[in-house]
Amino acid sequence: MELRKFSHLNLARKFTAYFATLLVEFILVISTFEFLSRNKTWTIDLILGQMFKANVITFFYVPIFLLLISSQGYTNNYLIILKYSYVEDWWKGKIRIFLKETLTYFLLTYTIPLIVTIILNSKYLKVLSYKEFIFIVEYLIIAFLLLVIYGTVYLIVLTIIKKTIAAYVTGVLVSFIDFIFIYIFKTGNFSGITMGMLINFLMSYSLSPKRQIFLFGIYLSYFLLLFGVLNIIMTNTLKKIDVCRGDKKSEN
Repeated sequence: MELRKFSHLNLARKFTAYFATLLVEFILVISTFEFLSRNKTWTIDLILGQMFKANVITFFYVPIFLLLISSQGYTNNYLIILKYSYVEDWWKGKIRIFLKETLTYFLLTYTIPLIVTIILNSKYLKVLSYKEFIFIVEYLIIAFLLLVIYGTVYLIVLTIIKKTIAAYVTGVLVSFIDFIFIYIFKTGNFSGITMGMLINFLMSYSLSPKRQIFLFGIYLSYFLLLFGVLNIIMTNTLKKIDVCRGDKKSEN
């Protein structure tokens, strides 16, 4: 009975996350159309800037995404953990599930709506060449990795302290750090640690293709390294705690 109730709760969270994200993006698309009606010529970076505003990422996208990830709480069930010989293998399996669900969510709620928006606004675009296509792909990859980082932080905190609300707040605060520096302290030259880097990547649109791809390589390496470091830290932490309880293992 409890398992069925938990399953229904997870489905409700997933439905809410997908619906809320699409609703926010629908509003942003309408807003974009209004801007286009006043500005006859637009570029890809301006459209991306409208779809991925810093305040929208901080106060809508991230909280909604973490709501989706919270539906994976079933993987922390001790019966599932006990199926693995090593707790590190359990964590790797948990991350694989997380990455698959994140990719599916990202493609359905971010990539497809963005492509549709670009197609509908194609007559307003100044140019749409291979450079723009590459830039869109690069930007989406960074945006995807951004969600991966937020979700990984959430899963780590949840696994260690077993407090869903605390893990949720921690994940949201990670993105809020960059928001504070960018909008409150007005640090325009501050790239940030997560969300700020995505916002600043838009500036590379005006660079030459070679320089722009080089900058993308730096950003990509940074997020992959950050993801790797978080997982290494978590793997080492798992050796020191009782995953089923969340406290430290006995030294005896």
